Amino acid sequence: MIHQATGVSMENILYLGGPNIASEIYHKEYANARICGAEKWRKPLAKFLRQPHFIVWDNSDLVTHEVMGGLKNVYAIGAGMVAALTNESATSKSVYFAHCTSEMIFITHLLSEEPEKLAGPLLADTYVTLLKG
Repeated sequence: MIHQATGVSMENILYLGGPNIASEIYHKEYANARICGAEKWRKPLAKFLRQPHFIVWDNSDLVTHEVMGGLKNVYAIGAGMVAALTNESATSKSVYFAHCTSEMIFITHLLSEEPEKLAGPLLADTYVTLLKG
């Protein structure tokens, strides 16, 4: 959408995503992130951002990360609803999380040529958002 709206080349668009919470990174809690996009930008930027407490991975699959990064926010809204409607039932929340992760894995397999490289970071990003996002 950024490419279509602005005309900026896909080669010059990057995605930076969790699993992390900004305030926790600020307080130097251990965290990691992934940066996605063209190699010419993502590799040096990942190296620049990397800190002892903030590990930055890189991946070329910009579109899948962007789609799933948005989707996990929708899941977080649903998680809040499940928590409120079930009086914080751990069982209900775990069932909801299982459904969310199954759907994310399925969608990742549709979008990506190498979904196994994405599953861990995407699911971790979803988990942290459901906990605190």
